Amino acid sequence: MPAWALSALRAPGAAWTALAATAAAGALLGWWLPSAWLDWQPALALREPWRTVTAAFVHWSAAHLGANLAGALVVALLGRAARLPAAAALAWLAACPLVHPGLLLQPALAHYGGLSGVLHAGVAVAALWLAATQRGRPRLIGGALLGG
Repeated sequence: MPAWALSALRAPGAAWTALAATAAAGALLGWWLPSAWLDWQPALALREPWRTVTAAFVHWSAAHLGANLAGALVVALLGRAARLPAAAALAWLAACPLVHPGLLLQPALAHYGGLSGVLHAGVAVAALWLAATQRGRPRLIGGALLGG
């Protein structure tokens, strides 16, 4: 990656926005691929571990895709407004593969797809960062997000 790009990603909120945009781009790309290649299927979890990541890019309808793209925009704007550092984006990225294995706890769910879990992980990271590192209104917003 060129030095100028790395420097740009260090600006508050920039790495976060880039990660949200990457998630949205993956969802758009996934729309054009067969969902059977990508979606979460507990029976295939150990044999095809890539599904832990690619399930986020599967959407079952145009409305589902549209809602998740809107959600990605909202999460990007949250990170930009909160001026989240690159470390917060790295924490979000680290959380992403942890979302879908939790679905093994629900064996009746034969297929899963969508960005919802990944986006919720992003909101949780943003809320924790605000609550733990900020003062005043930003800390209150972080606490409110954590409270649901």
